[in-house]
Amino acid sequence: MGITCADDLIRHKCSNWHDDRVEKILFAGVESEQRVCYSGPPPEPDPDNPDDWMKQVIQEIRKRCPGKREPTPAAECVSHALGMEDGTIPDGRINASSQYFVCCPARHARLNNNRRWKPYSNDANPWIEVDLVGSTVVTGVITQGYYSQFVTQYKVSYQKHSSSYYEYVKDGNGRIKVFNGNTIGNTPVTNLFDESVVATVVRIEPTKCQTLCSMRLELLGCRRD
Repeated sequence: MGITCADDLIRHKCSNWHDDRVEKILFAGVESEQRVCYSGPPPEPDPDNPDDWMKQVIQEIRKRCPGKREPTPAAECVSHALGMEDGTIPDGRINASSQYFVCCPARHARLNNNRRWKPYSNDANPWIEVDLVGSTVVTGVITQGYYSQFVTQYKVSYQKHSSSYYEYVKDGNGRIKVFNGNTIGNTPVTNLFDESVVATVVRIEPTKCQTLCSMRLELLGCRRD
């Protein structure tokens, strides 16, 4: 009998593994909400190489059990604009690492606004973030520059509920995703995530800019009811 549910294994219901070390390692290394992960036979223990056997177990689980996403099925989310452009997200929930004097505060970073956010010129690691307050499924970002000033590459990080730690949006191979942004200042560019994330705060981190880093944006996703 193989693994039928990672959650069951964590709760000691998959007794066929005969090794309580599996539960501890899985809890630390693999979190999954998938109800069917692996239906094949478990790897046979090798008494001479117990560590290699455990590595094989973890590799098999990680390969067959996707990382935890809340909620897991992206299809449950009918993606739409989350409120930057239309003002549903109030000014007080838009923050940035810096602003270029009084002209370009974070609150101006609304898609199709006639103004924009621009960080201070000596800001080596600029970012702008949106506080969504409640847990929200986020599926992508729309970015827009400002005439000759725009962000050509950026990363997206986010906070989960009750966490101060920022995680990065990953690509399909589990690496931090670097998104291609704008090539024409005023033309919006949409980037959808390989997998949706659940976040309370979303942060855009420009990594490469044309002339200067000016940005307007919208977040895509759906609220969790």
